[in-house]
Amino acid sequence: MNTTASVARPQPLRERLRPSALWPRFVAWLMHRPHATIGFSILRILMGLSMLIVLVPSYADRQYLWGAGAWWVEPEASRRGWWEPLRVFFPKDNAVVFEICFHLLIVLAVVFVAGFKTRWVTPVLMVLWVGLSTNTTLLGNGGDTLMRIVLLFVVFADLSRHFSVDAWLRHRRGARLSFWARRRPAWVPTWLGAWLHNTVLILCVFQILLVYFVSSVLKFQGEEWLNGTAIYYALSIEQFHVLPALSQLAWQSAPMVALATWLALWVQMLFPLMILWKPTRYAAVFLITGMHLGIAILLGLWPFSLMMIALDLLLVRDGSWMRLGARLASLRRGSLRPAT
Repeated sequence: MNTTASVARPQPLRERLRPSALWPRFVAWLMHRPHATIGFSILRILMGLSMLIVLVPSYADRQYLWGAGAWWVEPEASRRGWWEPLRVFFPKDNAVVFEICFHLLIVLAVVFVAGFKTRWVTPVLMVLWVGLSTNTTLLGNGGDTLMRIVLLFVVFADLSRHFSVDAWLRHRRGARLSFWARRRPAWVPTWLGAWLHNTVLILCVFQILLVYFVSSVLKFQGEEWLNGTAIYYALSIEQFHVLPALSQLAWQSAPMVALATWLALWVQMLFPLMILWKPTRYAAVFLITGMHLGIAILLGLWPFSLMMIALDLLLVRDGSWMRLGARLASLRRGSLRPAT
């Protein structure tokens, strides 16, 4: 008689994909524990850096861009229908209030990157960032709109579980419970924190899928994208020449320009399908991240590119990040080991 202990076999794919099995699995995924916590921590850092990339280089011209010298953008800014209380933080007719709020916004962005008191900093940062956006509606490259949407979502997410001062303090104090678990009233269900966090994850992923799908549909309506010349024309715009020599080098090879154009078009179009299977999901994230790095380096659109990369990386699971970290640590230990 075989005395070997029976090993539980994974359910066949047909059983796991049955409609009656999908809903319980989704509910368990949604409520048992927060997902993509490493991805959200990376998103926090890249989002804060995106804000600083906008604020710090513009520091000397802040009054002209958003303050008392920004009346040139009126009445267009007022016609956009912003909620009026948001406009009180950066008034064009009160330099003192403007300066206090502008410098506070920079400080909060730095604290946000560091991940200190993130639960309290995030909503205040959101209000001030949106308030600054109400003053000038003509300064932006798509990344600012996406940032405002995502900031509203991530107020309810766990952004500081990794790579943060909050995580360091929790480790130092030996507190293993999350902020939600420690501050949760007794009448609030235990699953609410995970549910909020994972709902934010779904909303953020939906947002990037929407961006890529709409972008690809619009690209298919442009002749330059279909004949493979769109990237050539983008790189030839002098206003976007951050590194002119590199931009000129990039368009020298017609086959490479055509390949990059078609690759950008089809990866964005097929992105919603590619993320359904793990191998193609990581291939899609790798390709789309490379595309955004190219946009940042060659066109100088760093805030937009960093926001898109941050959202794309939410598709990488915590387990994958941990395996990557373990692999890098193993390689580092091997490189430091003295030769015998």
